[in-house]
Amino acid sequence: MTYQPLVQTDDLSETVPTKINENFRKRAFLNAAAKSADFTVWADDGSGEPRDIYLVTTGASTITATLPTVASGDASLGRVCTVMKVDSGAGSVTIDGNGSQTINGSATVSLASQYDYRTLVSNGTEWFVIGQN
Repeated sequence: MTYQPLVQTDDLSETVPTKINENFRKRAFLNAAAKSADFTVWADDGSGEPRDIYLVTTGASTITATLPTVASGDASLGRVCTVMKVDSGAGSVTIDGNGSQTINGSATVSLASQYDYRTLVSNGTEWFVIGQN
């Protein structure tokens, strides 16, 4: 393999192989979904694209967001997801590890106040909260 200097250009196809360029374009935007009923993170919601951010409206109910198994492809590769409670209703959001899998050592995490959120990632064994308010 020989080194070739990059050409300065606004057209990424000039300097980045096509496959990498297409992957970047697909992942450059975070996919958000509005939820008001129980759901599983990254499950296809009919749009053809799993989501990265879940904006949850609870009203007076408790909505459960179930995480995928830590051994699933996306989780084991370090894909991050964020779940946020966006309304001021009396309900809450429960983020549940898949089966006996834990989140920071606990079975569940709860979001009770408006704009509470958790950003989670897996190490292939368990889930970790890497961002919250």
